[in-house]
Amino acid sequence: MVLIRRTRGWLALLVLSLFLSLSLQAQFNGFKTTFVPLRTNANGVLYEPVTADARTAIGIVYTHFSGNNLSHPSGRELASRGYRVFLLNHYSNWIGFEGITPQIAEAVDYVRKLPGIRKVVLLGHSGGGPLMTLYQNLAENGPKVCNGPEKFYPCQGKLDGLPKADGLVLLDSHLGTGFQQLTYTDPANRTEIWSTDRDPFLDMFLPKNGFDPERRIGIYSGEFTRKFFAAQAARNEQVIAYARWRLSEIVKRKGKFSDDEPLVVPASQNARLLQADPRIVSHTHFPHPLLKADGTKPTQIVPSVRPSLVTGRSAVGELRSAQVTTVRGFLAEHALRTTKEYNMTEDSITGIDWSSSSSSAVANIEGISVPTLIMAMSCHYFLVPDEMIFDHAAAKDKQYVLVEGASHTFTPCRQEYGDTEKRLFDYIASWLSSDGRLR
Repeated sequence: MVLIRRTRGWLALLVLSLFLSLSLQAQFNGFKTTFVPLRTNANGVLYEPVTADARTAIGIVYTHFSGNNLSHPSGRELASRGYRVFLLNHYSNWIGFEGITPQIAEAVDYVRKLPGIRKVVLLGHSGGGPLMTLYQNLAENGPKVCNGPEKFYPCQGKLDGLPKADGLVLLDSHLGTGFQQLTYTDPANRTEIWSTDRDPFLDMFLPKNGFDPERRIGIYSGEFTRKFFAAQAARNEQVIAYARWRLSEIVKRKGKFSDDEPLVVPASQNARLLQADPRIVSHTHFPHPLLKADGTKPTQIVPSVRPSLVTGRSAVGELRSAQVTTVRGFLAEHALRTTKEYNMTEDSITGIDWSSSSSSAVANIEGISVPTLIMAMSCHYFLVPDEMIFDHAAAKDKQYVLVEGASHTFTPCRQEYGDTEKRLFDYIASWLSSDGRLR
């Protein structure tokens, strides 16, 4: 994971060098962009409307834990609607999300000091959701939120005095990288390394278990899903136990290296029942507002309209499907405790100790008091996960709204759903400007 992160960082720097070779500042239709170097091994691009008004007093900070963030659509879309948006890139070799907090803190400080800014809002999309919830939880409550005995890997850094944001927006947020790792764990893999000797009773890609390879869809029985999730939890606990043992050896100076060790966890990014079987986490538990293509906004039980999002066994056993990290990195970011109730249904996910991981959006949102907007895309599989984050949110001012037919990247998954990106960002803009919230 360290090597992968460094590679991503250099790719992002290459993009930036090309960007800078054109201009430090550029102007587009209705907004302008300015490249901003930061001190904490980070930089970003500030998107601003050309004409200032009351909305430019609200600044937004966006980032994600990986990749190049400088072209995220929130920059152009919210700047064209009157807001200032700072898209942050970071290049540190971090262990866990806490390693990114200095860069987010500097970005919040930078935006706060812009002329005319009165409020700063954090925005997280996908994996950026749990990252931003950890940051704001730390800013509001201090390092105690991630260094308790319930954590597999307590925070190690100095995390006092982080500047607080005034609001939080989560878009199609992950539950956390620990949950992601858990659901990538393939229980059909029998050994510590990948093997062709797969357990046929737990292989979700076999037709006898409910998978249709031609349609690339899974329709699994209740019996198979219960066996699969039980075995997935057991396999996950084995990997965590192994990582904790290796950390104990490292601490005793008996490790392969003095500070950390490489760790490769065989998995498959396709071995997820929730991606293969569209019936799993397929609708919200409670009614919520739905932004429909016809312009209406009914409050209802919202169904997912996603297709099967699995491509079959093509990546099983390949390095690209594995979690390539370190012992410390795995425990800090990817380890999540399960209980015997671990299961997924049409409208629930149960049996997870969310407090065991610092990357858990569910646990972190419980410590956040600022106004919170959570939005999910109904052509993806985060309807139920984001509803769970909403249910745990402590803010008195909180909303959960869904966009009909939007994919994870905000575009429509079918033409009939119209301009989903416009509906999404129109709603965010109106939420930001609502009287009494951030003004």
